[in-house]
Amino acid sequence: RSKKGSTTKGQNMSRGAWRLGIGAASGYCSSRLMDQATSWYRQHQSEASKRREEELAPGGAPTLIGKKLGSIVGHDDVTDDEAAKIGLFVHRSLGVAWGIAAAALVRGGIRPVQAGIILGAAVFLVVDEGANAAFFTPPPQAYPIESHLRGVVGHLAYGVSVGAMLSMAQWFGARRP
Repeated sequence: RSKKGSTTKGQNMSRGAWRLGIGAASGYCSSRLMDQATSWYRQHQSEASKRREEELAPGGAPTLIGKKLGSIVGHDDVTDDEAAKIGLFVHRSLGVAWGIAAAALVRGGIRPVQAGIILGAAVFLVVDEGANAAFFTPPPQAYPIESHLRGVVGHLAYGVSVGAMLSMAQWFGARRP
């Protein structure tokens, strides 16, 4: 702080970077928790819905995304394993980006858990039901309702987790390095 008690420009930039880092870390960890939630839900899905999903998206949406992205850059020979890794990278990257967005909402005055849930719902609608269907996967109406419910469960888990982590960061005073 300066002599008059105000924050210097360097301290503001440092705090901003710290907040971005907290958001990124929260998003990454929450994307991993989301995977646990969706895996749990999938174990409880009917066999018929699992078969239908496999018919529509062999290997799952991450594999389809990886194959499409590979073909866009001229690699039509991407294996299923490579495509799944690309899809997972995209998934984790989106988790980080949306975690940063949640931190920005919190910085703007929205409560952390509320920000996380808002973003979790937005990601479900924009990414799962929108962008994926527009560019990578069959349309949402082709999937069984259980597939959509798994997405809701996963994104709710993501949102609550991001919000809880951002709340804890505030509570512990993680506002600057």
